Amino acid sequence: MEFTLNENQQMIRDLARDYAQNYLASRVDELEEADKFPDDLFQVMADMGFISMNFPEAYGGMELGYVATSMAIEEISKVSGSAGTVLTVTLLPLEAINPYGTEAQKQKYLIPGLQGQWKGSFAFTEPGTGSDPKQLTTIAVKTSEGKYKISGVKRFISNAAYEGPIVLFAKEAETEACTAFILDKFCKGYSLSTPWDKVGFQGSHVYDVFLDEVEVTEEAILGQHGQGFGILIGATTYGKLAFSAVFTGSIGGAYELAVKYAKEKLHRGKPIGKFPTIQTKIAQIAANALSAQLMLYKSAEDADTIKDDIRKVQCSTAQLKGYIADLAVETNVMALNVMASYGVTKEYQIERFVRDSLIAPNIEGAADIQRLIAGSYILRH
Repeated sequence: MEFTLNENQQMIRDLARDYAQNYLASRVDELEEADKFPDDLFQVMADMGFISMNFPEAYGGMELGYVATSMAIEEISKVSGSAGTVLTVTLLPLEAINPYGTEAQKQKYLIPGLQGQWKGSFAFTEPGTGSDPKQLTTIAVKTSEGKYKISGVKRFISNAAYEGPIVLFAKEAETEACTAFILDKFCKGYSLSTPWDKVGFQGSHVYDVFLDEVEVTEEAILGQHGQGFGILIGATTYGKLAFSAVFTGSIGGAYELAVKYAKEKLHRGKPIGKFPTIQTKIAQIAANALSAQLMLYKSAEDADTIKDDIRKVQCSTAQLKGYIADLAVETNVMALNVMASYGVTKEYQIERFVRDSLIAPNIEGAADIQRLIAGSYILRH
């Protein structure tokens, strides 16, 4: 067992740190205040290859794997969880199109997507369900001309206000099978709510998407009829990994701020880091940050190496997500407490990491559900 990075992984980590420190850090306050992720920062992200890292070279990808991708998301999220989330939600529809799309769909959507020409969306969640295809109320009705008219409401959909494709899931009226469709946002019948006002991740908005008899052809089906739930499982398996990288980065960012404060804040003429109570807090924060990293990299390695058992990979990423979701909240609050009264002020930034971490147990699968997924697999195998 080795704990060293290969040349490509080290290159990606260094590149992500460069982006985070030299492009992103000076503009975090700007994007937080404007509640908008700047288009030029997104394009730099694409130009540096962070969108294309894990995709085939034939479509403009770099084929560097999930370990490298996770490290990049982690490093970016140490500075801004919003930036890491924008990257992660952009990757999610690409993760569905790559293995399940036709060649025509890949040419139309995958190639420009890897270049950062659009921000896609992934839409399963509805007001009444977040994971059960039997509860879907979005319906695709086949017309006499052989087309489909899709109607329904999707909830908490990221990137929904940007041009680009949306991968959405609907129940076919004839068969009640869950099928995935890919279509262009802002087509006839597509509309949005105002963005939901969230506690964290400013600049990464989520919306309700309203579908009013959106008409598509058979060519809009992603994969096969009735394959929707399998596509959902496949794409979100890697989505859990990516969001876990965001929150691992959040823990790392909070850790760095707490250490810096403990070294610089003076009490009776000496740094508060000299006091045992602060030292024990810092030691625990450091241990939590390391455990998050180790689990993240192991799960990412599973995603890179296990190719014949998606359920085993799902167990790995679900176990990771369930663990890191709660750990991020615990650790970032502990880091805030190192700063005492200063920690709750915006000037010291740590409160942003705490706000972002509160989302962790409730995004990309509730933490308790992830533990059920992992536990049931472990007990069966």
